[in-house]
Amino acid sequence: MLSMLSMLSGRIVPPITEQRHIYEALTRHNYFPNQKSVSEIPPCFSSINFTPEICSLLSKIPEPVIRKKIGYDLVEYSSTRHNNIPRTLSLIHPKAYSLLVEKIHENWDEIKYIKLNENSMIKPDRHEDGRMVIMNYEDPEKKILRSLEDGFGCKYRAHTDISGCFNSIYTHSIPWAVIGFDESKKKLENRGPNHWSDDIDMFQRKTKRGETQGIPIGPATSTIIVEIILGKIDEELKNKGYVFRRYIDDYTCFCKTYEDAEKFISELNSTLMKFKMQLNLHKTSIVELPRPLNDGWVSSLISALPTKFTAENNSKRKLTSEEVTHFLDFAIDINKHTADGAVMKFAIGLLIYSVEKSSAQVLFNYIINLAWHFPMLLNFLDTLIDNHDLDITGLEKKINLIAVENSEKKRSDGMAWSLHILKKNDLELYEDTAKKIIQSNDCIAICTLLPFGTHDHDIVIFANTIIEKSAYDKDQYWLLLYQLFTKKLIENPYQGDECFNKLKEHNVNFMPDKSDYTKAEKYSNDVANNLFGNLNSDNEEIPQPTYEEWLITEENK
Repeated sequence: MLSMLSMLSGRIVPPITEQRHIYEALTRHNYFPNQKSVSEIPPCFSSINFTPEICSLLSKIPEPVIRKKIGYDLVEYSSTRHNNIPRTLSLIHPKAYSLLVEKIHENWDEIKYIKLNENSMIKPDRHEDGRMVIMNYEDPEKKILRSLEDGFGCKYRAHTDISGCFNSIYTHSIPWAVIGFDESKKKLENRGPNHWSDDIDMFQRKTKRGETQGIPIGPATSTIIVEIILGKIDEELKNKGYVFRRYIDDYTCFCKTYEDAEKFISELNSTLMKFKMQLNLHKTSIVELPRPLNDGWVSSLISALPTKFTAENNSKRKLTSEEVTHFLDFAIDINKHTADGAVMKFAIGLLIYSVEKSSAQVLFNYIINLAWHFPMLLNFLDTLIDNHDLDITGLEKKINLIAVENSEKKRSDGMAWSLHILKKNDLELYEDTAKKIIQSNDCIAICTLLPFGTHDHDIVIFANTIIEKSAYDKDQYWLLLYQLFTKKLIENPYQGDECFNKLKEHNVNFMPDKSDYTKAEKYSNDVANNLFGNLNSDNEEIPQPTYEEWLITEENK
């Protein structure tokens, strides 16, 4: 879309540059765990006004000596997946994250080759919603056609994935993948100047207590690092003639013989071990072709889905309440007989945009009951309420009960999504529910209590117990402490550290109201929309000021 000034001047300006897009994506859109399409944390959390300029300001703040030595800890968020097995996502401390983002942004011209890896199916790219990484964006039809093409003339399909990929990444392997093992050893022995990959290794470690083993799951910075390392492994396998695809850490290879399939798995594992990773033997298999392209349960569900088209003129129709009920009954039965707990999420995803008001009500009530058992389904309630005028009688009590149940099981998402639904729909938060949430010690869940404004006193008491502890303990609650600081409920918990002060000075809010629109956001949007460098009404070019220069101009208006 052209900016208003460019249209008035008759000048066509280029779209946002790739360098700027990466900067915007890493700060405003891909900092926190996935919040669009398949949401992981509730939409009340956002980094939309954590702009590249704020990131740059934070990176320039001198670090206390202790921080240079120990790095930072992070907020952990338990996201329940199949069979309610938790997956720990992370929200990196903004200072540590800023240092890492700046280094990636500065060296993007040297890193962007990862976008050209034909074997990687989910890699950094430019997306219309501002993100650079979307975990579920591949078109199903393209995936099918690609599999058919890759598998032509082959008799076997090998499948495997990396055991605990993100948690097993060894940060020193970043320079190994970029400049090679030998060059890395020479640099280490000769103590030569750092390569940019050494700096990324260092700043990545700083985000997680200085540890060399494991990188946080959630931000796009981690996906970039995975692509750097696994891209090198892909290159070695491709050079050996293997036909394979990789979806993050999941490999599928088509082979002409069983021996070739065995050799692929063996050579993949050997190459991984050089980078201190290994395959997940429980998810490694070789099957003889032809085989279905989809898992059996996927085909069963799609086959059981009632047709959405009428017989008369093939127009689309909405599903009835009875059809919705029968389909979900069938999905529950499938779920009991398969090891993949994604069944219910997939089944509801097939229904959610194909129901009318009456059947939407049935689907809504059905999901509430399922959400007691599978908290990962709670976000579907949010979608249904947004799209239909539903009767939510009884929802208040049930959601409070679900929140308490999840507080006892230490499920971050079950608590946070429950509170988000209560607040968004003006439903009462029970006193006992709030107490249980605080007693859970869960940072994100306790943050989700703040918009209610009814338990600030108890939250501050809890926060003060954290403030008295070590820097790492405070970092594990940095988001809660910062939100309390912005609400003027506590003083800056990091004495002698200007990070929180700088964020607050520029009105950064990680739980913003819809009406919030900061000056940093306006500047960032003006840069993205090419409002600088165009021609004004007097046919004079508008130079791009720095953020600080622009702020002075804005204040003088």
